[in-house]
Amino acid sequence: RHNLSLTATVALGRSLVGGLLLAAFKAEGDAVQLKFSGRGPLGDIMVIADQKGMVKGRISNPQFEVPPRADGAPDVGSAVGKGALEVVRSNTNPYMPFYKPYTGVVPISTGEIAEDIAFYLASSEQTSSAIGLGVVLNPDGTVKKAGGWHLQVLPLASEGTLVMLETNIQNLGSTTDLLSEGVSTLGISRLLLDGLADVEDATFSLVPKYGPCEESDLESRMVRAIAALGREEAESLLEENDGMVEIRCDFCSHTRQFNREEVMAMLETVEKASASRSS
Repeated sequence: RHNLSLTATVALGRSLVGGLLLAAFKAEGDAVQLKFSGRGPLGDIMVIADQKGMVKGRISNPQFEVPPRADGAPDVGSAVGKGALEVVRSNTNPYMPFYKPYTGVVPISTGEIAEDIAFYLASSEQTSSAIGLGVVLNPDGTVKKAGGWHLQVLPLASEGTLVMLETNIQNLGSTTDLLSEGVSTLGISRLLLDGLADVEDATFSLVPKYGPCEESDLESRMVRAIAALGREEAESLLEENDGMVEIRCDFCSHTRQFNREEVMAMLETVEKASASRSS
C-alpha cells in the first residue's frame, strides 16, 4: 500500500498501533491524531485513529532506509530523529457539542515511538503510563504481526502495586520478540499483571481496520486544488495530461482520476461560490 522501506514499515507500524492504543475504548466519537515531526530522514509520520478501532497513517519519505542498529534491529530512533510530537484529541459526536479539541506538543524524546507516546502522556496529560509496541516482519519485509500494550497507573495505586508493575515490565522483554514467539496480546496482559490480577479473558476487544478513506474526501481535495489553481492553470494542466488530472490519497495510496468535464464542473462551482461571497 505505501511501498515502505523496512525501517519505515516498523516506524509506521508502531505509530499505527500506538494511535489505536490511545483512541480505542474511549467515548463515542473520540479520535486521536499523532504527528511525529522528526528531523530524521523519514520526515513526518501522521496517524489518525478512533475509538472504533479504525486507523490510518502516512509517512513523508516511505522508501528511505537507514542502517540497522548494532543488534540488527531497525534503527527507528535515528530514522525519526529529534523534533516534536503533536497529539490532537477530538470528538465528532454531535451529542457532545461541549467537547473541544485538545492539542498537546512535546519534544520527541527517543524517536522509538513507544517511549515518545509515554513521554507525551506523562508531560501533557499528566498520566503515568508504560507502553510497548512491536512489529514483526516476514523475510520479504511485509508485516507478519503488529501489536502493543498500554498500562496506565491510577492515582491511588499502592507502592507495592507500583513495584510489582515495574518488575513485571522489566521482566517482560521486547514486545516484538513476544509477538514473534507467538505470545498473544492477552498473554502479554497476563505477564504484565502477574501477581496483581487473574486475567482469564479480555473484558473488551475489537478488530482494528485500516481507514476510512472515502472517495468523497478525494473529490473535496480536488475541488480545493482547482480553487487554488484557477481556470487558466487548470486548463493548462488538463492540456498537459491529455484531458485528465488525478489526485492520490496519502493514507491509502488510492488514486482518483478526473476528466475535463468533471474538472470544469468543479471550476464553475468554485467560481460561482466566489462570486456569491463577493457580491
